[in-house]
Amino acid sequence: MLPNGDVLNGLRTLKKDNRGYDLRNLFIGAEGTLGIITAASLKLFPKPKGKATAWLGLPSPEAALNLLNFLQEGLGTNLTSFELCAALPLEMALKHNAQMKNPLNHSHAWYVLAEVSSGQSQIQAEHSLMRLLETAMSSGLVDDAVPATNLAQATSFWAIREAMSDAQKYEGGSIKHDISLPVAAIPEFIKKAGPFVEATIAGSRVVCFGHMGDGNLHYNISQPLGADTKAYLAKWDDMNEVVHGLVAEFGGSFSAEHGIGVLKRALLAKSIDPVMLATMRSIKATIDPLGIMNPGKVL
Repeated sequence: MLPNGDVLNGLRTLKKDNRGYDLRNLFIGAEGTLGIITAASLKLFPKPKGKATAWLGLPSPEAALNLLNFLQEGLGTNLTSFELCAALPLEMALKHNAQMKNPLNHSHAWYVLAEVSSGQSQIQAEHSLMRLLETAMSSGLVDDAVPATNLAQATSFWAIREAMSDAQKYEGGSIKHDISLPVAAIPEFIKKAGPFVEATIAGSRVVCFGHMGDGNLHYNISQPLGADTKAYLAKWDDMNEVVHGLVAEFGGSFSAEHGIGVLKRALLAKSIDPVMLATMRSIKATIDPLGIMNPGKVL
């Protein structure tokens, strides 16, 4: 629904339709600043007949990138999850969730949670994943691995991954970054960002995890052990400038999943092409001249 009350009907189910501007996606990405989405058309897909999940220990982000490429080559779209995390977010999750334990017997510098789906059977999903993991381990891409042998174990793997965000709040102040990068650039970004973070606030703890398969990292910085939380968070802008500046150098984005809202409005104005920003403002002024749709957000 537009600000003047008109209803823009975009409920088409065509895969291809090049009749003018793609207004549907314009509204999807506008965070309610152009209108209100009141309905959606959906394409439903069959539920996978099988899923195989594994928790992996790796030596480095470079190994994780090589593993991702290897699995994508062997599985294509059947590789449905590829989550990367450093040792620290795992340690935090286990520390603050007594019922959880490291799926592997030994600690590693980095971990991957991988999941494969199959439209054929559970056996086929398990066989595909195991076959490729055996090759990956023999070639040194993976140091250790434990495949889930049942649904309960797979669920426990995912519970650990989901606990990482919440665990940070028990560790004091956290300056969080929802960033996206070219997938191939993730290892180099992680390598370069660490020294910059340390130089900005000595003793800061990098809590890095996220959806490596689509280039999205939660590159969060927890306060140094024993630091004053208020004093640490007072340097929020300094840390953001360092991290987001490096993200820009790699051609990435400071807003991967969570949008702009109010908190990142100034960052948007500083980081994107001025012509793009001016075009956004022109579109906003044309569709919502009174500025009544989610005022103060995004622009």
